[in-house]
Amino acid sequence: MTIEQLREQLRGLRLQRRMADARDLIRAQPGFESSPALQQLHHDHEDFWWQPMPGRRMTLRRRDEGDAAFVRACWADAGFMHKFNRVARPLPADDEALRGILARERAAIFGESKALHWTIDTRGGPAGFVSATDYTPGHRRCEFLIGVLNRPASPVPVEAAREAIAFLRDRAGVERLTAYIYADNGYATRLAVKFGFEREGVLRGYLREPDGSRSDLVVAGMLLGRRRAPGTPRAARRAARQMG
Repeated sequence: MTIEQLREQLRGLRLQRRMADARDLIRAQPGFESSPALQQLHHDHEDFWWQPMPGRRMTLRRRDEGDAAFVRACWADAGFMHKFNRVARPLPADDEALRGILARERAAIFGESKALHWTIDTRGGPAGFVSATDYTPGHRRCEFLIGVLNRPASPVPVEAAREAIAFLRDRAGVERLTAYIYADNGYATRLAVKFGFEREGVLRGYLREPDGSRSDLVVAGMLLGRRRAPGTPRAARRAARQMG
């Protein structure tokens, strides 16, 4: 079996949520014990990648086909998308096609798709998303993105971010996060401070708006693995000064 044939079989097993069978298949490959590539592939299929992460007020879980209606509601909310992702691709009109996209997204492994997407679940239902995208394994860095729908002054985004950041640091081995914040989104800037991000610069006129105007992006970064956890008061005060 070639590595591509193996990967194709593993994709099918992940879509069926048969992670234990996927790991058995990897271990059955010749040379498993001495192959770093197969060892890494086995690690990429451990259950923790798909397990929910419960907090006090919310639970993070991998986004999947069951979120299709909520995803569509978010994409249809112009105010939410203006703050969350102005360049997001349009969704397919067909609900079954959207469910298929979300099912494949949930079944993806970080090392191949370079992205992880979680839904923020609360007692009142889904509240938003957290995403880690553009993962670069060699440099152990990725982009961090969070969006919460209709939750003004809520502690949920901070809690969701802390859970996701802890996972990326402790489980995924990510060492650096970058956040790109729309310059007119002061709420997101304040939240980034609470998460532990520090301002690193501004990309002037980086985006072209539909009306022809150009918008700035604030670049904020966080180095993981520091002794002080993100979001502590001292870190937040320092970041607040830097982000103005």
